[in-house]
Amino acid sequence: MRLSVLFFCGWFAAVPAFGSELDLGVNGDAFRLAFSSELGSGDLTWDAGWLHHDDNGDALHGGIYLGGEASSGTNPVRGGLGIRATLTDGDLSDQDGLNFALGGFFAYTLPTYDRFVVSGHAYYAPEVLGVGEIEKLQDYGLRLAYNVLKQADVYVGARYVRGDYEAAPSVRYDTGLHLGVALRF
Repeated sequence: MRLSVLFFCGWFAAVPAFGSELDLGVNGDAFRLAFSSELGSGDLTWDAGWLHHDDNGDALHGGIYLGGEASSGTNPVRGGLGIRATLTDGDLSDQDGLNFALGGFFAYTLPTYDRFVVSGHAYYAPEVLGVGEIEKLQDYGLRLAYNVLKQADVYVGARYVRGDYEAAPSVRYDTGLHLGVALRF
């Protein structure tokens, strides 16, 4: 897993920043660092991230999504659907695996309070989309952000990330509330 973390950090440092976002969310036991960027015209987006829990292990992910406006009007819902590959290493289960989760995300700016954004994501990978000892992965999150600067948000959110393995109990990589910062450049 350490080699994977080093690869992720090196890859992240080499990526050009255009229409990109850097996101860090933390709580008392875990943090998630994620980077996303548009590909080409902006309909395609890719992301990569690292979730680390002090006791339960690590999860590295990378995904590609088709995104855009999911509703019409002056204040549309933005969203995306795609696939995310996640490499997990459950410290408590002493098992790991790679899976391909299907899912997506949404974001909605409140019309009357245009500095507040409600957003969320959901990804699910059943056993058939896994390689190795992982049988199932669930990754869900919901957050309320406040736009402090034009290109920076602070947020409070709830996150639930769980992996189920063949010969070990489930591993909760993160569960509960977290605080974070998202920077766009």
